[in-house]
Amino acid sequence: MSAQVLFNPLTYIDRLTRGGFTPDQARASAEALETAFSESVATKTDVAELKRDIGETEARLRLEISHAKYDILRWVFGFNLALVGAIFAIMKFVK
Repeated sequence: MSAQVLFNPLTYIDRLTRGGFTPDQARASAEALETAFSESVATKTDVAELKRDIGETEARLRLEISHAKYDILRWVFGFNLALVGAIFAIMKFVK
């Protein structure tokens, strides 16, 4: 599906030449404007693809966050276990 911008380059060129532009200047301006219109308009397909890409990225981020949470919990549990072990070892030597 292609986006359509209502732009008539011939009418645009005629208006510019009547306003004092040379035919080459008017033609170059019309080509530049037509290119800008065609490159800067997002189609429904573009928007749908962007939504799909954002959804995929969000899913990947959620997965990475859940893995990070698991890793953090694992390290915290391991550290606490080592800390409790160290406390018991110190208590055994103190008595």
